[in-house]
Amino acid sequence: AEYDFTKVKVGHTLEVKVSKLLSGDHIAYINGYPDGSVGPNKNIARSEVAAIFYRLLTDDARNLNAAKTTSFSDVKANAWYAESVATLANMGILKGYADGTFKPDAPVSRAEFATIASRFDKLESGNKRFSDVAASHWAYEAISSAAAKGWVNGYSDGTFRPENAITRAEVAKLTNAVLNRVCDKNYVDTNTNALVSFNDLEKSFWAYYEIMEAA
Repeated sequence: AEYDFTKVKVGHTLEVKVSKLLSGDHIAYINGYPDGSVGPNKNIARSEVAAIFYRLLTDDARNLNAAKTTSFSDVKANAWYAESVATLANMGILKGYADGTFKPDAPVSRAEFATIASRFDKLESGNKRFSDVAASHWAYEAISSAAAKGWVNGYSDGTFRPENAITRAEVAKLTNAVLNRVCDKNYVDTNTNALVSFNDLEKSFWAYYEIMEAA
């Protein structure tokens, strides 16, 4: 696009913001397994998180930050997740470890996922506190921001359990919140036979509709 500016004062800056995530498009970002399951209570690997957020990138964000290789010593160029990791690392969304690795197969903790999600938006302060997330915790600001935005609620006992490995069901719930995606429960109920289904996901499961929205 081209823009014409007149009478621009010295010292002014122009900031062009590129939307990073598809918030209005209900694309599927969680896939099932070949055996027909979705594994709602399974942990999720760092490579899988990279793939999820890569699918959710806008075309502009993907093209602007496109990359196929990284400096991570354990991310091979021919790995199925290489482009996802490289692009998101280029955006500053994903980061590696001090030893130069990415650890693609390592499970993602609840604190790590909240931190990754928070990098797509500005941090926000709020009054929500969790008994097991001290101000000195490395992910304190990200978790507090996620809570202030309504992305996370924690558990009934007042904890967040930041070091617990996040489950695929929890990923769906948090990601839907980040995207402002709300499942049309009536549509799902009346079109169940036409929608993707999983042999390990019952309607009584707490995140049934969250996963259906994600899939």
